[in-house]
Amino acid sequence: MITTIQTMQFDLLNELLAIASAPKSVGNVLRQSLEITSRAFEEYHPSPASDLDSAPARETAAGIYFLVGKTLQLMAHRGLPVKQTPQLHRIPLDSPIGRQCDATTELIPLDDNATNQTALERTLAALGFRAIVVSPLYSHDKTLGCAFWGVRHKGTLNDQARQYLDTVGRTIGLGIHNSRLYQQMAHRLRQSEALYQVSRAFATLDLDQLLDLIVHSAVDTIRNAKNGVLHLLDEKTGELLPSALSFEGEGRTNILGRTRMRVGQGVAGVALETGQAVNVPDVSKDDRFIRVSKGRPFASMLVAPLKLADRQIGTLSIDSEELNAFTQADEQLLMTLATQAAAAIENARLFTDLQRSLQDLKATQEELIQSAKLSAIGQLIAGVAHELNNPLTAVMGYAQLLQTAEGVDDDLRRDLNKILLQAQRAAKIVQNLLTFARQHKGERQYIDVNEVLECTLELHEYQLRVENIQVVKQLAPCELGTLVDRNQLQTVFLNLIKNAEDVMIEHHGGGQITVTSELVGDMIRIEFTDDGPGLTEDVQPHLFEPFFTTKEVGKGTGLGLSICFGIVSHYGGRIWATNGPGKGATFVVELPAAQKNSAATASAEEVHFVPLPTIESKLVLVVEDEKDVASLLERVLMEDGHKVVITQDGRMALEHLARAQENDTYFDLIISDIKMPGLSGIELYRRLCQRDPELAQHFIFVTGDITSPRTRNFLRSTNVPYFSKPFSNEDLRRAIAQVFQLESA
Repeated sequence: MITTIQTMQFDLLNELLAIASAPKSVGNVLRQSLEITSRAFEEYHPSPASDLDSAPARETAAGIYFLVGKTLQLMAHRGLPVKQTPQLHRIPLDSPIGRQCDATTELIPLDDNATNQTALERTLAALGFRAIVVSPLYSHDKTLGCAFWGVRHKGTLNDQARQYLDTVGRTIGLGIHNSRLYQQMAHRLRQSEALYQVSRAFATLDLDQLLDLIVHSAVDTIRNAKNGVLHLLDEKTGELLPSALSFEGEGRTNILGRTRMRVGQGVAGVALETGQAVNVPDVSKDDRFIRVSKGRPFASMLVAPLKLADRQIGTLSIDSEELNAFTQADEQLLMTLATQAAAAIENARLFTDLQRSLQDLKATQEELIQSAKLSAIGQLIAGVAHELNNPLTAVMGYAQLLQTAEGVDDDLRRDLNKILLQAQRAAKIVQNLLTFARQHKGERQYIDVNEVLECTLELHEYQLRVENIQVVKQLAPCELGTLVDRNQLQTVFLNLIKNAEDVMIEHHGGGQITVTSELVGDMIRIEFTDDGPGLTEDVQPHLFEPFFTTKEVGKGTGLGLSICFGIVSHYGGRIWATNGPGKGATFVVELPAAQKNSAATASAEEVHFVPLPTIESKLVLVVEDEKDVASLLERVLMEDGHKVVITQDGRMALEHLARAQENDTYFDLIISDIKMPGLSGIELYRRLCQRDPELAQHFIFVTGDITSPRTRNFLRSTNVPYFSKPFSNEDLRRAIAQVFQLESA
């Protein structure tokens, strides 16, 4: 027959089994187990209240200790004054209660006069309990700890009661074991879910966003982590620099401003050097720890290296305010996160490098397109200029001939002078166009900055005038010499003028641009100031970046100012922009000043201004395919007393020379164009050097192709005298005088 007590025992075991089989936390298992078993003890062992008992009359004091090392640690309790008696938290394993963990359930009497009792025994005795029942907790033959209940009478346990309480202990132990398994599985599931979410999140290619995400993922995934820091290795300096933080406040500023570690230095440096996670349970006792932030105290830390194969990328650190905060499982988890993070960082870096390469490629393509456009424009301008130079030569030459003709009155002479001046102006414009359009590698040469400014403004004068833009020049009175490529410097000036022009036209349909030059120390400073709207704060920092433009699509490539910056920097100068004192923008160019080569200058001036001697009559062969230019040359030469034979190309010239030799007639001088149909002037000169080297020394070129690299190189290598179209009659006479003066010298 089943008694009431047996029914209570069965019910108790069923409740404990229900707790053990349900997925609960360890804390819940312990609290519910104590509640059920304590209730049973209260019902089975009723007693009146004691004067020393601070608990209700029927309440039983109970608790559960876990085996931790060589001590028992209190994990849950009922009816104990733990706050007043902190010694209750731990019991030595060699105490009477501790020894029961490896035995069976036992009832231990409590003696008020005993001197070797534990704090638990003394406390229970003070609460009026006369004995303590201690039952070991087992799971799969592994000792977990023990459970105890205070009873208010002394006695003994029979075998049946001892076996039943052993079963209670094993059931509670089973519940603890199952709960731990459940928590481990739940933790691993959370870790797996977190790793999955992290791996998805790490797919971002924005490096800054990725670094921030890595740090926060580590802090959110690892249970005791409070804060996190990600350091990246600077491959140039070898320093570990903080690149992402999970916290705000003063500590953040201190870390960003002061942290400087290298591989092998500090906890992070050691982790990166060894390639292993470093777990520091107490940073105050670890010599490797370097505290940087005073406003962010922490007690323990865990650092994992960021490596991809053998490449060192950085470190990922987490910390906690608790001692011994991180377990071996946390080390493995952080290493897994670090491995994923390293691959993601490398991908983001590769993507960033790819973007930069694409931008560079795009910039190069744009430059090539612009270069091709400029080259095409240059070829077009060169062709047009060559065609213009021939009629301009005729206009200038015949105007000069008419000015010196007899019977020309003063009014007509003044008109002829105006024609000559306008023709010379047109010739200068053509020359400026040719100079600007010429594409070649920059060559340092001494130039006067003021002269280049004047030339550039003159080239753009008409456009500025029709756009209602007034130019105010405030140039230094002295020569401002520097060593740069003239054409590149002119490109800089023209770009700055054109930008100012565009801004002023858009703002108020015209305006004023002030151009100043001065010598400041050993630097030449040139300023271009417009009266437009000025520069906004968001535009000014990006002015000289490639492809940055404030113009509408199709109206600007964003390359002009970046090209200016590159040219000026190449020659050791600086370029920047500010807002003017009133309104508008000021672009400033500074270039190193240079001294002019006095010897070269004197030589050039002597040749240019050499007095013209009287040249006796010569037989001159003129080789020119333009009839008007050939006729002009013939007129000027004949007026000077020379005899002239005209041919239209090099082949005809060779035939004339051959016939003259057959008739014992010898030419004294050959004046030849360079570019002609058939045999060119250059080929004519080369053949003449072979057939008649002496006559080749009396050779003068006249050309409109002086900007061609091929022509310039040929003239430089042969040192043959030449003059350019359009030319004045004095240019012709000076070239002839130079040939025969050198001969007499």
